[in-house]
Amino acid sequence: MAHDLEYPGADGVPDWDSLYRARGDEVVRHRPVFTGDVFEKVPVQGLEETKTKTVIVLQHPCALRSNGVDLHSRLMVAEVRDHRVIPLESWTGHVSKMPLPDLIPAVETRRRHQAAFFDAPYLVRPEDLALDKRISCLSQTGVNILLQRWVHHNSRVVVTTATYHEMSSPVYEEADLIEEWCEERVRVAGLEIQEAAIEATKWLREDIDSGFTRQRMLEDSQQRSTVRRQMRAALRQLG
Repeated sequence: MAHDLEYPGADGVPDWDSLYRARGDEVVRHRPVFTGDVFEKVPVQGLEETKTKTVIVLQHPCALRSNGVDLHSRLMVAEVRDHRVIPLESWTGHVSKMPLPDLIPAVETRRRHQAAFFDAPYLVRPEDLALDKRISCLSQTGVNILLQRWVHHNSRVVVTTATYHEMSSPVYEEADLIEEWCEERVRVAGLEIQEAAIEATKWLREDIDSGFTRQRMLEDSQQRSTVRRQMRAALRQLG
């Protein structure tokens, strides 16, 4: 059965806010770099001379890091720039773009609505993705739609967002946990964010039963609340 590209909302009613986990001042430095993060003022490496652009991270979370913590030396991104709001009935078109309506809701100018352009890909160095230059993080829904459109742009195959959700929700949950761990350890123990992230990753990957880890537990949605509860208990003990 053929599937159409999906949109944020239901029954023909848009829900632009559902695309985003955080925008503007809501974005925190403690969250690991993730698929769909938007950064501004990033030096990009393309065919022309290096320029500074607003970009969105394209790769799946598992393809971003070599060891769970350190980002690869080059990351794939796409340029983000101003674009009119694309109505829902047109989301099945515009296949070279990821619409980002209301990306910057604090302004009323044309900068408020933007889009990622898949036909303007670049490579960036991880050190150029400054956490204080991150202006948006996508929600799980937003990540699923981004991956669907990116893969469709390159293959013309439409994979349902439910499939992407099944694949990416464990690592999205892991990012949530690492964010919470880092925020607590930076605040209470004065750790640097990178130090706290290493600590959190080590805890998640700890062998708790013959090769079974808390990271593996996150693959089962029924176990995620258990891991979160264990994490908070571990933080209390450390604190």
